[in-house]
Amino acid sequence: MTPRTLAWLWAAVLLVCAGLLLTQLRQPDFWDTRITALLPESDQSARLQQADSQLSAAFENQFVLLVGGEQPVKSAQSLQRLLLAAGLSSGQALSRPDKSLSAYRYGLLSDRLQQAGDEQWLKRGLTRLLLPGGSEQLAQDPFGLLDSWLNERFSGPLSLRDGVPTLRHDGQLWALVNGQVVGSPYQMATQRQLVATLADFRAANPDAQLLRSGLIFHAAAGAAQAQREMSSLGLASLLGLCLLFWLVFRRLRTLALLLVPVGCGLLLALPLTGLLFGHVNLITLVFGVSIIGIAVDYALHLQCQRQLVAERPSTRFWSALLLGLLSTLLAYLVQLITPMPGLRQMACFAALGLLGAWLTVRLWLACWPLSAHPATARAALVLSPIRLHRQRWPWLLLALLMLAAVTLLATRLHFNNSLQQLNPSPAELIQEQQQVQTLLQQPSGSRYLLVSAPDPQALLRRLESLDPALQQLQAKHDLSAYAHAARHLPSLARQQQTQREVRERSRRVLPALRAASGLPQRLEQQALAALADTQLLLPAQWLSSPASAADAALWLGEQANGDWLGLVALGEASPAGLQALEQLAGADDVLYHDRVAALSAQLARLAQSMASWLAVATVLLSLLLCWRFRTSAWRALLPPLGAVLLTLGCLSLMGGIGLFHLLGLLLVLGIGLDAGIFSAQEPDSDAAWLAISLSCASSLLAFGLLAFSTTPALHFLGLTCLLGLAFTWALVPFARAQRPAL
Repeated sequence: MTPRTLAWLWAAVLLVCAGLLLTQLRQPDFWDTRITALLPESDQSARLQQADSQLSAAFENQFVLLVGGEQPVKSAQSLQRLLLAAGLSSGQALSRPDKSLSAYRYGLLSDRLQQAGDEQWLKRGLTRLLLPGGSEQLAQDPFGLLDSWLNERFSGPLSLRDGVPTLRHDGQLWALVNGQVVGSPYQMATQRQLVATLADFRAANPDAQLLRSGLIFHAAAGAAQAQREMSSLGLASLLGLCLLFWLVFRRLRTLALLLVPVGCGLLLALPLTGLLFGHVNLITLVFGVSIIGIAVDYALHLQCQRQLVAERPSTRFWSALLLGLLSTLLAYLVQLITPMPGLRQMACFAALGLLGAWLTVRLWLACWPLSAHPATARAALVLSPIRLHRQRWPWLLLALLMLAAVTLLATRLHFNNSLQQLNPSPAELIQEQQQVQTLLQQPSGSRYLLVSAPDPQALLRRLESLDPALQQLQAKHDLSAYAHAARHLPSLARQQQTQREVRERSRRVLPALRAASGLPQRLEQQALAALADTQLLLPAQWLSSPASAADAALWLGEQANGDWLGLVALGEASPAGLQALEQLAGADDVLYHDRVAALSAQLARLAQSMASWLAVATVLLSLLLCWRFRTSAWRALLPPLGAVLLTLGCLSLMGGIGLFHLLGLLLVLGIGLDAGIFSAQEPDSDAAWLAISLSCASSLLAFGLLAFSTTPALHFLGLTCLLGLAFTWALVPFARAQRPAL
């Protein structure tokens, strides 16, 4: 096909992509705000995967708000109405299953009544008689067994005030409002609705304090942060590029032509990435916007070549540009082999964007008329002297720097596998969530014990057997909270034992209660007769009731091998508490699992794998360039490989490297290869040197600005690129040297 036909065909492809993008943007779930999309696919056992999945599914749609201030109850009622109007609230959290547990009251005995003596039971019975309807309750529940059980097991630190759950801490009264989102908490429309509702509440109640807890708040904070950085960093990058190119080319037409490949690359990458993955993560978009620093390289080389060397580029120029594309694509596409869906999406987006930019330069820009300005030649003349000739000291300095970098790598290099790399939430929100969990005495769910047994009742008995040790840890403040299904669902053996104890107590205390109160003997006989006809609470009955939602999340049920599994959700633990929990898991039927530690370990394995693939990519590219340039291969390899080595040395001084540092090194390797290839292809060309300088400067503007991102992953990537690209540019004069003076 002729160049004209190919150009029109490329235009048709972009038109189809534009139509596809317009269709995708109408889909509510096209944008994905999950930072967890960057996490690797789990390599845990099927049991742990099921436990993690069930915990996440049970709580990801829930959120909790604590309202403080001068009138917390009134403010909470106002907030509840706003949430109901927005379709977000699920009602108050303090709901006791009085009716559903009424028939099983004789098998439910609180720890307080179990430890109390007969005189305390008698006093409690007399006190209840003074309440309205107390005499009628004598025949059903003379000692308030059900009330005592419910107050101990369901209310926790909460109490009702005007129908609103409240708690008091350090003299401060807090009112609780809980809510539930319909659909996914990652949908931006739902996030915006909740944020707007809370903003309306704050505007109407400026004196009210608000503490937030829930996945949707973290998702909304991450989405808002990504949008801010996409606009601020992307705009800063674009403005910086425009200023740089204006100073060098001084033609609006040239400026527009340089940005055309960027737009075409994004137009190809965005809809096709959405088509392949079903959505586009906002972190991917923030990262993808930064490919303008590379996508513009091809147009820069073409513009400098045409303006300073010849009207039509030579075959050698196009072969160098193609080799630069292929080497950069190789550096990006290595990420496709990682088990992290987010990184695969980033790699796909970047590769498609670069391919689209290259095709635009090859098929369109090469055919458009040249627009030149004398400022371009002057810029080339200014940069031309920055080249080594026969000086010896720069090579000695470079050798010392390389030796220092190697020494740092050997002595101080280590991997930083903290999950903070993946947490974009502001510190204020994290602190609020921790405060809410502490006040409500709720386990965080990041740690749990996985307990197995041959049948449901054996599982309940095993869970009950863990209570003494866990309660002792709580009493010593080594464990903030814990929860399991047997706290609300006693085993049949425990219920039968309780029934026997209640019958014995009632036979001893009821006559004294009747004598002291003067009530007729028939009420005593009715109460004793009720004890003879009791029911036992079974797992199926309890777990199917609305009040058991929290327990249902901790009950994994029967497995394929016939075992039954349950979870003990754990709160924050001290070092001594963690050691005790690990000792509890010494038994064959109990497994301790720390989700944060497991993910950190998985990130460590992934980082080591990424480092291995970085080494593999380096070796493959080195062999390719040695085959292509023979004795001049050192010119092509010095900028990218030297920059990677020096960057690793600097990062070793800054606290180690993580997964996203390694990802940044891949980008440094890919971008540096362009500079190295043109240094080897045309070491004496002022046009190539100007294009390389502009390319490094534009890449620094695009990727280096990410170092100022508040998203940890992007910050680490940007810092690596900032260092690596600066080293790349500084090493190009060595690659262009006439010969190394040794």
